[in-house]
Amino acid sequence: MALTGILPPLLFSLAFLLPAYWLWRRGRTGFAIFPALTALILAVSTLAIYVQDIQHRQAASDLRLLTDALRKDDLYGDADLREAEETLFFFSTASQALYRGLNYFPDTLGVTDSLLRRMAQWTVNRRNLPQWQPGSDWDHEVFFLAHAGIVLGHYQLTTTDETYAPHFRRIGRYLGERLHRGHYKHLGSHTDENLLRPADNAAAVYALSLYDEYYGESLADVTRREWTNYIDKELHYAESRLPCAAFTPTNRCRIEPSAAATGLYIAYRAASAPGEVTTDIPYREWLHYFKRFSGNPFSLSIRPNMRKGEVARLCNSGLAPLECGQYEEAIGLWAAAEYGGGYTYFRLFSQYVFARWFGDRVDYAGMRPARRVKELTTVALRTIGETN
Repeated sequence: MALTGILPPLLFSLAFLLPAYWLWRRGRTGFAIFPALTALILAVSTLAIYVQDIQHRQAASDLRLLTDALRKDDLYGDADLREAEETLFFFSTASQALYRGLNYFPDTLGVTDSLLRRMAQWTVNRRNLPQWQPGSDWDHEVFFLAHAGIVLGHYQLTTTDETYAPHFRRIGRYLGERLHRGHYKHLGSHTDENLLRPADNAAAVYALSLYDEYYGESLADVTRREWTNYIDKELHYAESRLPCAAFTPTNRCRIEPSAAATGLYIAYRAASAPGEVTTDIPYREWLHYFKRFSGNPFSLSIRPNMRKGEVARLCNSGLAPLECGQYEEAIGLWAAAEYGGGYTYFRLFSQYVFARWFGDRVDYAGMRPARRVKELTTVALRTIGETN
């Protein structure tokens, strides 16, 4: 977090010194203590939250939480009634959080290796993901390709073990060649529907960037540039410069932008090219439409829809297999970290710090695996931002 990110809450805190000084000058010393004490508490809290970020204490806490959760065997079984693609997305985001966390906690390498291996093993199992079966139409499975590639890419980059290299190479070569052959237009997200989601395609480009990093190629660079131009020219929602959450193959907007779907698009896009899109217009547009107004400098909430008081039409379909209304703040924290949104990052980050300080500890172990996957996905998403 940039130091400038704490200036607004710090100034807000110090503003309480003005009435304290006014009361003191008029001899009301007893009354002056209250605003002075408020200024002290708020200023100390602001600095403490800043220290939590720069020393990665919140990140360490969330990484421990993820590590403990990923050790549970029932997450890798198939007895519980849950969507395999929800688990795949969780493993994708958890692997990214663990991979990034190694930059700050290298002593966790051994544990991270073993957990990434378990996630990779689950990902290549045809019983879990039937898209590996011969005859599957990968032209309409970009969600699977993106997140399976992300899990495998993080595993290989961390361990250099090539046990699953044939699967990773197959995904990387397919994405690179298919997008090039299709003039960098988007691929369908799921076989059982006819929708193209920019968020899933952005995740695919991030997977390609991992492939490039491991194999020394440059498939992601050209792909990202070309399909960004494609979105700029053809796929914006009528009211904004944001891409729709989902399109038809004929480029018709099917589902309007939502905070989570659009947030994933801009976050994955930035993650695939670190430092290249820090002044990107879609991030500022995203804040404009989805940030709730609040006079509190220590908190910020993100609404799922573009318009206050209106439910986004088909919001869950635009984010499938995830659900709207659950992941917005965590995605916002990640996006703010990628785009250098200091004050926005502070407000979203402080909420999790306060929850850890004063909130009740969440009993993830007591949840059924299906519910646990949903809740831990939020933890994984915010940890990606905290370890950026």
